[in-house]
Amino acid sequence: MSLSVEDKLEIVELSNAHMRSLDNHDVDAWVAAWVPDGTFVATYGTFAGHDAIREFINGHIAAGKEDGARHLMTNYVVDGDGDTASITCAVTKLQVEKPPFIIASGIYTDSVVRTAEGWKFASRKLDIDNGVFARAAAEAAAAGSQR
Repeated sequence: MSLSVEDKLEIVELSNAHMRSLDNHDVDAWVAAWVPDGTFVATYGTFAGHDAIREFINGHIAAGKEDGARHLMTNYVVDGDGDTASITCAVTKLQVEKPPFIIASGIYTDSVVRTAEGWKFASRKLDIDNGVFARAAAEAAAAGSQR
């Protein structure tokens, strides 16, 4: 049985609400988007289970990595049937508290499952586009040449 339009909307809303919780530094909501043994995979590592995911995001926020950030989610493709689905979408991370600029961009590739509490991430993988790393390298090189 293919996914209903309502299921697809709920899945897209899960992803959007997940990013809103990150922008608001709401760690509890961010972690609750996963099933208890879910995984988050990114450049920073692989984090399995609520405790590891919570520890990662608390450190990420404490390091200032989300200060002034707003995430824009676009280009959703949701495919699945029954109680499982896969999602891909693009993310653009903006700095909005200073003169605005794009911090990073990337692609999320997710697996979600239907639970008694609604759709949750079984896995969420973030592939950050190379541009953010190229910019960081250029900034480091420029800072090094000014010494």
